[in-house]
Amino acid sequence: MYHKVGSPPFGTRFRGLYLPTWLLARQLCEWKSAGWTSVSLEEFIEPAVPMRRRVGLTFDDGYASLHEEALPLLREIGFRAIVFLIADRIGGSNDWDTAIGEKPAALMDRTQIQEWIEAGQEIGGHTLSHPSLVRLTLPEARREIVDGKKKLEDLFGRSIDHFSYPYGDWNPQIRDLVAEAGYRTACTVERGINQVGDDPFLLRRIMACRPPRTLRTLFGLMPG
Repeated sequence: MYHKVGSPPFGTRFRGLYLPTWLLARQLCEWKSAGWTSVSLEEFIEPAVPMRRRVGLTFDDGYASLHEEALPLLREIGFRAIVFLIADRIGGSNDWDTAIGEKPAALMDRTQIQEWIEAGQEIGGHTLSHPSLVRLTLPEARREIVDGKKKLEDLFGRSIDHFSYPYGDWNPQIRDLVAEAGYRTACTVERGINQVGDDPFLLRRIMACRPPRTLRTLFGLMPG
């Protein structure tokens, strides 16, 4: 799981959300050299081949640094990734973080997202405005989930089938709302490995940013 790519500006509160560009390049090169390939979430839930040495690459929030720093690397190395977008913040900034003292960071605009898609990358839903869904009423949470999905589908003319819970916050009611909205998978921030047959609405992930992780350290968290 990734968020921002590049060096954190001075005064950044949440440095762990940044991954230096050189480290992302190293991670991707090490994956490829070790015989790993990227897998989409769709391929994970309906695998046509065994899932051995397959990794799913996910980016939350849709920061502009993905277009500037990550996309060229993904193209060069031949990996695919999915970015989970906040439908009402496209072309804006991380106001949910700046409200608590974080430095502003630009989010991808519509043109950049379209270029991401045209490069063979995927997009998913991350609500309308990045709230903690468990702190909302169920009608409010439903609106964030359902309307966020529809807005992305209207903007980009494609089905939005995969979701990521903002802050990783979920409960059984929120999980069911995501399923009822027509999503096929949802990602948490619980650390771990996914196996075919796991609940597709409670997918686990590994933070690839801090502490800085190379393939050697990630191998300790993954099956052979």
